[in-house]
Amino acid sequence: MISAQTQSPQDRSHTHRHVVTTDRVDTTMGAAYVLLAALAGLCGGGLSVANGLGLLPAGSLGARIEQAHPALMLLYVAIPALVGGFGTLWLPRALARSRMLARGFNGAGLGLVVCAALLTVVNAGQGASAHATGAGVAILLWCAGTLSTCMALLATVFDSRADSIARRAFSPFVWGEMLAAAVLLLSVPVLAGQVVRGWIWPSLTQPVMAESFAGPVSLVILLAGFGIVFEMSARFARFSERPVAIIMAATAATGVVAWVKTEFVQGAERTSAVWVGGVVLALCSLSAVCLAGLWLAGTWKSRVALRTPLLWGLGFLAVVSVGWVAQVVDGTGLHSALQLGALYAVCGGFYLWRGEECGFWYPQALALLHFGLTAAATALVFMPGQQVLSGALFGLSALCFVLTAGASFGRNVPAASVVPAPAPRGANAEEPAR
Repeated sequence: MISAQTQSPQDRSHTHRHVVTTDRVDTTMGAAYVLLAALAGLCGGGLSVANGLGLLPAGSLGARIEQAHPALMLLYVAIPALVGGFGTLWLPRALARSRMLARGFNGAGLGLVVCAALLTVVNAGQGASAHATGAGVAILLWCAGTLSTCMALLATVFDSRADSIARRAFSPFVWGEMLAAAVLLLSVPVLAGQVVRGWIWPSLTQPVMAESFAGPVSLVILLAGFGIVFEMSARFARFSERPVAIIMAATAATGVVAWVKTEFVQGAERTSAVWVGGVVLALCSLSAVCLAGLWLAGTWKSRVALRTPLLWGLGFLAVVSVGWVAQVVDGTGLHSALQLGALYAVCGGFYLWRGEECGFWYPQALALLHFGLTAAATALVFMPGQQVLSGALFGLSALCFVLTAGASFGRNVPAASVVPAPAPRGANAEEPAR
């Protein structure tokens, strides 16, 4: 860890002046994480939509790769984008630092996760079972890469407290990223241990697949997703960090314990474990509703311009809150809280990054069409008999996303090389709404 005594004069001057310089290495790594998530989402989600529309012949290469849909969506979309991508892009700025620490860990994590994604697709394309050794190796590579990324993020956060003179309160975005990384740091080794145990004692261990990790992924989406949504309105709204931090910390702690308790127990303890899981599920649902309420309370009297990133943020609030509550009521909402919540959070973060944070341009009309098609498809998901139309709209929205992203990278507006650190929370900022 770099302390104040070991910092260079340049780094100390950055800390004292509360400025953050744009760093090309961090931007490249963060963009690579987001690109990986976008490719995995387009591959897994696109093939799933095509299969639902009956466009994939049985036994074809696309149909075989579609079998890896759960692994692609759970392991390679939400976590690389929300933690690795936006954490690498925005944490230095949020902490008033010049760059991320432990870049070697961050780069190694990116490389291992990319290798794991390629191995997952190759295994599925060859028709290998989800229980095959290759799938287990891919999960272990993903575990190693994710742990490296989380250690880099946590090192950056903790080091900012060690050498900071004015210890300002963490923003909700920093709390979300830090707790999401902590959840992964505690739960990923358990998943890796179960994979290895299955190889050593196959008769005593249940098969471990990507679906086994749905609990921690849902926590990451809840914590990091709400952090990004709070970041979208940080310039024009006032939030109280303490209740947000308490709710996020309680959700992270209880969620990890409950996942381990409910996912990997067997025999007579299964009944009590299911009961514990139900109680924690209700607590997570309450947390989602409370965080949405705190966001609305902070923005209620502000001048809000419904620009593209904020539209995705509002969609995230609605999908996640309704999905968690529906899961508690009838057990059918977790899929929307997971996959659709991740979709809205990643797209909102992408437009925030490419639009207003980095000074890059994208076509507003096409971005709004992307949101409109996604919102319509989301509504049709909950209507019986409309799955085919919903899948078609999701396919069109994916096409709009590709066109918008390509246009945003094709026309760059120079961004400022020095960006002021965020003002203390609670300040009466008069900056225009995002």
